Amino acid sequence: MAPRLITISTPSISPSSSPSSPFESCRLWNLSIASVLALTLSNVFLTVRLLHNGDCNSQQYSAANIEDSASLVPRAPILTPATCLEYVLAESLTNNTDKAVFSGLDLRLGRWDSRRLYKFFDFAVIGEKYPELSEKFSVCLATQSSLEKIYSLVQVSHHWSGPISAAIFAAGNDELYLLQIYLSYLRNCFKTIRERVSFHLALPKDRSPTHLKSIHVGDFTKFDCAKPEATLNDLIKLRKAETNKWRIKNPYPQNHLRNVARKGCQSNYVFLTDVDIIPSVNFAEHLDKFLRAQKPVHQQQHPQTAYVVPTYELDDRVRFPRNKTDLIRLANKGLARPFHHKVFIYNQFATNFSRWQTDVSENDITRVSHNVTNFEFLYEPFYVAPDTVPPHDERFLGYGYTRNTQVYEMFVAGYQFQVLTPLFTVHWGLQNKKSRPAWRERQNNVNRKYFEIFKREVFARYHKDPLRMLLPKKVQKQHGVGAGGAGNAGAGAGGAAAAGDGNG
Repeated sequence: MAPRLITISTPSISPSSSPSSPFESCRLWNLSIASVLALTLSNVFLTVRLLHNGDCNSQQYSAANIEDSASLVPRAPILTPATCLEYVLAESLTNNTDKAVFSGLDLRLGRWDSRRLYKFFDFAVIGEKYPELSEKFSVCLATQSSLEKIYSLVQVSHHWSGPISAAIFAAGNDELYLLQIYLSYLRNCFKTIRERVSFHLALPKDRSPTHLKSIHVGDFTKFDCAKPEATLNDLIKLRKAETNKWRIKNPYPQNHLRNVARKGCQSNYVFLTDVDIIPSVNFAEHLDKFLRAQKPVHQQQHPQTAYVVPTYELDDRVRFPRNKTDLIRLANKGLARPFHHKVFIYNQFATNFSRWQTDVSENDITRVSHNVTNFEFLYEPFYVAPDTVPPHDERFLGYGYTRNTQVYEMFVAGYQFQVLTPLFTVHWGLQNKKSRPAWRERQNNVNRKYFEIFKREVFARYHKDPLRMLLPKKVQKQHGVGAGGAGNAGAGAGGAAAAGDGNG
């Protein structure tokens, strides 16, 4: 996979002799020897970076044979040597990360899940401003990831200025070592991650190490801060073959991680996403203002409300849309489309993207566009709600029935789903149907059996079956309900389970 440029907004820094310059107030005789050495090393680092400025503008873009190529631009502007200096200075001047993450973490401790399959370390790394941001914002972004996709946090953290609670899974000692290096690299290079993101660690019982390897500062500061995705790809190549085999054989505990990330949030509301779901620009500020404007009367009338945020797939070649109007323009050109539209349309269909796109306003004030009125099983939107919503069932491991079962229980419990505008989220890349590996279908089959138990438990809790999920399979098929989705007779129980829950 080719390295991707990330859209990053950094303050412009230039030499200044005015009294407001941050350097003018520094008095050398007030600095310790360690500080002098640190400043000297920083100067050496910046000099080396400038000598290698070709890396900053090495990525070029070709729009050959693409319709309307003028609208297709890189994800971020090409960095010139001057802007490269600004970027490095902006990130380095406030960087005080001098040790690896998880330093001092005792792996003999932690806590177990209910079946003692995984061990968790809550707040293994705490964002420097995480407590303050949790008080400032009424909403927290909760997310989860394996090692392969953590680079997405760079763009997420630059678009989301509130607190971020991230649960990360490491499969064994070698992967934990790589995770330490990469998270240390991210915190060293990106102030937004260092300040806003708190990390929670999850380890499998049968591959849980008892101690951490020693990591020195040079192990993570040697990498290029302008290439987070390429750096991760290089590190992943160092993962042992036996770990790769274990990962294929054993399911990824995404529902465990979602619950851990949710509970790590300290704000009143939680926006639960997957790590590669990128919020629109200034998302947290607009959402926070909307949530604070909700009157107590509205909350009493609709005590159980989940606010759905539309998610789109975006062509890799275009710039991140500036606003909803820009996103709709890309959608009209076929450069953006609803998430999973080609892979499995029922994943997001009930959001009613057509109605959302016609609801256009000149201002950027966040509001409710419309209610979800055609809820179907297998619907799994990304939503904002208090953490009092039902937890994600941790019996569902790997792929199939993970997010959609939790959303289904919310629906049965009486939650109203309301679609927000003009906020949106983006997943990079237009997805197409691909043959599923055998291991993924095996996980679907196991989870399908758990779902037969789960839906009966939901009925026992709420004494309701609004989608007639408890009807005999033959009757479900005749009426087009059940595991294939309400009103979708063509999907069938088996096909829907295999195609649904495509994002995990």
